[in-house]
Amino acid sequence: MVLKKNVFFIVLSSLIFLLPACWPGKTQESAKMITDLAVVNVLDKALYDDCHIKGSISVPFDKIKDLEKMVDKNATVVTYCTNYMCGASSSARKQLMKMGYKNVYVYEGGTAEWKKKGLPVVGPCQKGYLGNVGTPPEKKEPYMLTAEELEAKMDEVSK
Repeated sequence: MVLKKNVFFIVLSSLIFLLPACWPGKTQESAKMITDLAVVNVLDKALYDDCHIKGSISVPFDKIKDLEKMVDKNATVVTYCTNYMCGASSSARKQLMKMGYKNVYVYEGGTAEWKKKGLPVVGPCQKGYLGNVGTPPEKKEPYMLTAEELEAKMDEVSK
């Protein structure tokens, strides 16, 4: 009888110890914060899955507050969306600045320009907007990045 109780206790203790690893949510991998550069696609998940800049993460505009769980506020953050006609990346930048992020940039050329320039993308890239880059703004603000500037930032981090 004592042996059965001991075996039961050992089995129960093992299960209790292992259970947290089975629960969805925080894993060791998901708990890591991005501390250097986060390139953030603010489009909905379907558009991200169709085509996105290689190395970027998906945080739809309506969930931009979730970025706090993934990206350190001192990291460099670059938001982007479809093309020069999409204002979601600029709006996301403003919201992130209000949330306390310090180094936030916008790549307004978006997925369409990135793909047109032959830079690395992920996905089948079949959506119609990809054929329409739009026109860059006449005045480039300091927080606006060109494709070449974003590529250089990404290359710098990958070294």
